[in-house]
Amino acid sequence: MKRNEKPINDSLNFDELLTLLQQLREQQHSLQQQLRSEQTNLQQLAKRLWLQQEHDRARFARDLHDDLGQQLTGIATQLAAADDNPLCRELHQQVKHAIASTRTLARLMHPTLVHDLGLQAGIQWLNRQLLQPAGITLELDYGLSSRLDTDAELFLFRIVQEAMVNTVNYAQADRFELLLERSQSALLLIARDNGQGFDSEQVEAGVGLQGMQDRASAFGAEFTLRSAPGKGCEIQIQLPLHQAITPEEP
Repeated sequence: MKRNEKPINDSLNFDELLTLLQQLREQQHSLQQQLRSEQTNLQQLAKRLWLQQEHDRARFARDLHDDLGQQLTGIATQLAAADDNPLCRELHQQVKHAIASTRTLARLMHPTLVHDLGLQAGIQWLNRQLLQPAGITLELDYGLSSRLDTDAELFLFRIVQEAMVNTVNYAQADRFELLLERSQSALLLIARDNGQGFDSEQVEAGVGLQGMQDRASAFGAEFTLRSAPGKGCEIQIQLPLHQAITPEEP
């Protein structure tokens, strides 16, 4: 130790130590506030980016419906006029199938049904489009008595959509359970299948699971994944109530 340096207990009296400790606490508090502010800014940026992606999807869906859909409809009309030709009849059926596929794709990209009729109607539509063709039974417990904020409904619709897609593609399940309920502070969504499951500690998250996690983070929601071999898969979302209800709602 140099000659001019003394231990703290020799160079500072009790009051000076208290002042130093108070300054350290204030600096710590200031850094914590700055960190929370930066986290909030990042979350808001992620949400804006997600909403911009949804706007881009909506524009592309309109192009599909208005441009490609109308062109296919025109072709179908011309083929129907030549129904006496077997080849034209076959082409007519193929074009009608293409029209139906285009409409389904447009609705998946931009689910206007959710905006018009609400989340429950959107879930039932997903059931008809995804689960039923795969022979999977939906068990829905929808405990929400009123509409949610438009962005929150779309967020939850995307979570359910991705969970159903994962179940259809990977789970080898025949049952898909979905629970939505509201508490005093949060909205809870639980999606569970009875499929083959996987080791959630060992399997790296794919694009679908990572997308759900990113969306949840953007909305300040808590994302939980539970799965084990032979025990199905469960996804849980807890969305803070202030993110889920409209400003007018108490």
